[in-house]
Amino acid sequence: MENNKNFKKEKRLVKTVEQAKTALNLLLQDSEKPNLESGILGLLEKLKNPKLDLLLDRYPELLQEYELEQLLSGELEVPDAEISDVKTSGLFCCLRLLIHFCYELKENPNPSDECYDSLRYILSSISSDKFVHEVLIIIVSVAGVEYYEKFQQKIQNLDLSLESAKGLENDPELQEHIDLMAWFALVRLFLESVYTYFNISDQNLNKPTL
Repeated sequence: MENNKNFKKEKRLVKTVEQAKTALNLLLQDSEKPNLESGILGLLEKLKNPKLDLLLDRYPELLQEYELEQLLSGELEVPDAEISDVKTSGLFCCLRLLIHFCYELKENPNPSDECYDSLRYILSSISSDKFVHEVLIIIVSVAGVEYYEKFQQKIQNLDLSLESAKGLENDPELQEHIDLMAWFALVRLFLESVYTYFNISDQNLNKPTL
């Protein structure tokens, strides 16, 4: 599925630091942050793979033995675990941590180096495009390629009006996985914003806060 040509590279939604800051402040509001977090749990439930939960519990231990980049590569063999499960659980773990770290940065104007450095470690271990693409692959594995293609066709000419959004939400052909696709849209916006906002050269010693 990873090489499916139907998963074309989309144009980035977030192009400037200001756009990223605005998006993160909206997504990390106390009323919105639970939507990002609950979507992870919902996707885990839909995957129906208890081994992923076990690996998530093991991740602190795995990070003592392996580099995060290795764990996310989809190539690392870990005892008593499927290679694909190691990568999938790693993506979920990183997404959870990025939400947590960014929320901490938003709440605390003077974040500790440990919090900031941990966030940067994740960002340096997997690119933004790859992260978004890998999450999409997981979602399509649940929704199915046919559903995803149908969804893409229906949103191609969608305008930004409230009527169009409601029409999409009430479309009987899309009902089964519409919540999953809406969550992916939030995750994509979140990830693009995080990578854009924290994309700072090593020479710049000023550590940004939200």
